[in-house]
This record gives sequence, structure tokens and C-alpha cells, in this order.
Amino acid sequence: MEHKLETTENDHLTLHGVDLVDICDKFGTPLFVFDEKRFVDNYRRFRDAFEKQHSKNIICYSIKTNYNLAICKKMREEGSYAEVASGLDLYVARRAGFSPDHLIFDGVYKPEETLREAVKEGVRLINAESFSELALINKVAGELGKKQSVGIRVSTFAKKRFNPEDLYCNPLCRFGFSYEDTFEVFRKASEFKNLEINGIMTHPYWGIHSFLPFAGRIQKELGLNIEYINFGGGFEKGSRKIGLNHLFKDMIRMKLGLESNLDASEAKPVRSIEEMARRIVVEVGETVGKDHSLIFEPGRYLIHDAVLLLLKAGIVKNAGGFKWIIADGGTNLNSDWLERREIVVANRASAAPEEIVNIVGPLLFARDFVTIKKKLPKIVEGDILAAFNSGAYTLSNSTQFLIPRPSAVLISEDGRVREVRQREPYDYILQMDKA
Repeated sequence: MEHKLETTENDHLTLHGVDLVDICDKFGTPLFVFDEKRFVDNYRRFRDAFEKQHSKNIICYSIKTNYNLAICKKMREEGSYAEVASGLDLYVARRAGFSPDHLIFDGVYKPEETLREAVKEGVRLINAESFSELALINKVAGELGKKQSVGIRVSTFAKKRFNPEDLYCNPLCRFGFSYEDTFEVFRKASEFKNLEINGIMTHPYWGIHSFLPFAGRIQKELGLNIEYINFGGGFEKGSRKIGLNHLFKDMIRMKLGLESNLDASEAKPVRSIEEMARRIVVEVGETVGKDHSLIFEPGRYLIHDAVLLLLKAGIVKNAGGFKWIIADGGTNLNSDWLERREIVVANRASAAPEEIVNIVGPLLFARDFVTIKKKLPKIVEGDILAAFNSGAYTLSNSTQFLIPRPSAVLISEDGRVREVRQREPYDYILQMDKA
């Protein structure tokens, strides 16, 4: 999503009136900045889009996307449920105040001790992805004297005639059950005395055109009344990524003496969430009927464009025919370097782009990029760089390789700044070690 940039009189980038260069002086860099209004607005828009089309919806914030407690608590206050995918996610959700009946438990691997905790607490639904997992949930529920609601995850990743992923053993097939196995799962459901199998799930939602007719067949042919239909996540707003094909074409272009143009093509158009909601609900009604609770588990849609990452340009050098900006954060914080994020020089926010640069991090491997071949204003050492769309799988996926993890601040609509994660001191890194 495009951002409306506001500046101070001295051309510093601001958010809700807060000078982002000034807060770097206080909290240091790298620094994650959370825009509270943006992620609240994102949640409300998503929720309202489906409420206008269907009366029974469960909107879950995907905890793994960004598990900062301040964000999770605000989502809970807004009425969101939570999707958890691990013992850590479950712990964060409970610390954030989510009640167990507002938790949906997903994930391809759920250890017995974590399942025991989830069943004991009474999570609303556990989505199973293997026969052995179903047997384990049944065992745990029986030992606790409970009957656990369970959904079945269906894999919609059809095998193509030629699929490059076959080189990696078709890795997506590990998730969920194939269509053929799913029939067998539901047929055997009566053998699990401690389970109530009342849900069916797919993820991401893109596969619904085959998934929904299949779910309709399951209901009709097996005489089942499925309460929950879960579409997972995968909802985007149009952020653009490049691939190896783009990099190859751009390399040829530059060898011909032409300027790099990785940012020239537009992001693929994405339907609005309102249009997606309308289409999904219409298709649900036509295939499985209207009397179901629909579950959605957005993460990236809610938080990605609500966070920016502030970095400092530490070293500027020319090498190999390119200008390199070495910043104090890279793929240790923003792992998806192929996304074409908007980047602004925060201390000269209105400066016009004039040169192609590579922005890289401080790590010791070649692909530690923030962005590659980006046309930006002239950058000098000490400049503050604001990388937008830095909310999803960044802080929660950050590492301590070479550098402790950074601070994070939350800025409210009225301009209040609150530190919601402290910068890690060196001692923190070693506190669990025993010499």
C-alpha cells in the first residue's frame, strides 16, 4: 500500500507528527516503528468486509506474523481471535489476553506437551494435518477427559506436469491431507471417540475454487454437518516481489548499457478485500451452503504495511560497478529482500531519486540485501533509511546473528510514542548459556 509521506520543516519524515529521525536519536537504529492506526484500520476493514457478506465469521490474527505483545493485545481488544502455530504462539496469545475459546491451533508439527496444554485450556479448534496427529489429539483428549473440536486441513497444491518444486521433493505436499486421504480421514472419524471433527481447512485461501466444491462433496457424500470452514491466510495488498527471472533480465539490460528498471513494472493488481469477501462468500453459498462459520487467519494483510524499519547508512562504497550502502540491519531483520519496498531517506524525505544503489546489511554472507538495484536519492554515511512494509515475518523472524535484536516503538494516532520492545543488550544473548 502506498504511504502518504509527511515531513517537518527540516524535511524529516514523520508519522502522526512524530519526527522519525529524532526518535532514532532516542532509541537508536535499527528500529521497528509500529503504526497503531494503520493496523487497527486494516483489521476493521477486513472484519467489516466479511461482516457485510456473511453473519458468522471468525477473524484470527496470525500470531506468528508479528508476535509483539502490544500488537497482539490491541488485536484482542479489537475483537480478533488468534491463530497459533506453536507452543510459543500459544504462550504469546495467552499472555496477550486471548481466551482459549478465541484460539485456533494450526501447524504441521504440534508436540504432545503443547497439544496437552491446548486441549487442557480448551482451545476452540485444532486443525490436524496427519493421521498420527489425529490419533495423538484423541489420546491426549481422552487422558484429560475432554472431547476436542478438530478441523482437517486439505492440501490444494495439485501436482503439475512440470513443477520446479519437484527438485525439492514437492515440499508443499507435506501440509495437510490430499483430497483422496481427506475422504478416508472423515470416514474414520467415528473411531476417534474423543474428537469432534467439525471443521475443514485450506491455506492459503487461493485454492478455494477446488477446495469448496470438494468440501461440498464431503458434506453430501458422507452426510456430515461441518461447522467451520477455514480459509487460512494469504491475503495481500499488492506488494511487489522480484524473482531470479527479473534479476536476469535486468542484468542483460544493464550489459546493453541501459539503466536498471526493476521498479518500472507495476505490482500485479489485487482485488480489494471487499471484492474478495463478496466473491468468497458467494462461492461458499453456491458450493457448501450458507450456514457455516467462516474462519480467516490474516497476518500479512493486517500488519505488513503498518510497520517500517529505520536503518542507518554506516558505510558507502563503490565496488564492482555498483554503489553499496552498508546499513546496520539487513536480512537478520527483513528476510524477504526480494520484495520491492518503498525506501525513503528519512532525514531528506523529499529528495529526488538520482542513482541506482544496493542497500545491504552488516552480515557476512552475499545475499544480505535490504534491496537490490534501487533508484534512490544520493545517500551519505549517517543517513536514516526508512524501509516500509516491514511488519510481516520481520521482528518475529529476526535473528541474533552478529547483532542483538533491535528496539520497537508504537506510535498512536495522536502522536504518542511508546517503546514496546527493548533493544537486546549483549548480556541478554548469553543469559541462558552455561560456561
